[in-house]
Amino acid sequence: MTSFDTGQQAVRAVFTDLDGTLVSTKRANYGAYRDALASVGVDFSWQTFLSTWGADSRDFLPLVAPELSRAQIDEVRAEKARRYPGYLRTTELNEPLVRLLRTWASSVPVALVTTAKRDGVDAVIAHHGLERLFSFIVCGDDIERSKPEPEAYSLAVEAVGLRPAECVTFEDSDVGIEAAERAGVAVIRVNWSGDEKN
Repeated sequence: MTSFDTGQQAVRAVFTDLDGTLVSTKRANYGAYRDALASVGVDFSWQTFLSTWGADSRDFLPLVAPELSRAQIDEVRAEKARRYPGYLRTTELNEPLVRLLRTWASSVPVALVTTAKRDGVDAVIAHHGLERLFSFIVCGDDIERSKPEPEAYSLAVEAVGLRPAECVTFEDSDVGIEAAERAGVAVIRVNWSGDEKN
């Protein structure tokens, strides 16, 4: 396996988060969640949605809609998944990051590490033509505990058979950064205004 040097540590695997890091998906996620929650009579504002950014729906939906039963929350999550592809036109690819990842993919494993669910992840990847970019994907269906728990990153590190210090990831959210750091993976924070332009 080839490595490259960041100046402090030889990095032998590169990871990236999806939502807000590789692809601007705030508007798409908000639209789908807003519609799904409206279907059960719950208003969901943009500001409330922003306060949940980076969190798993299993964690934030009971907080933003405490009046819903567990069965209703499951219905909302399923309805969101159904509506999400219709909003993919509002997403935007982080082209500079994609170019970097394509360069690195010729010499080191490049993996997507997200707590988004597989159906949504696959839809975003297909929409933006990223099917061949990743050596593998860790998504929400693969883990028990979502970010900020380190499980997703620990699983990715295990999959490449390296030490955490040999890996680096790109993240945009506080919960994602915390997850990576708790797994011992170095983080490059992405501050990107793609969603604000949608």
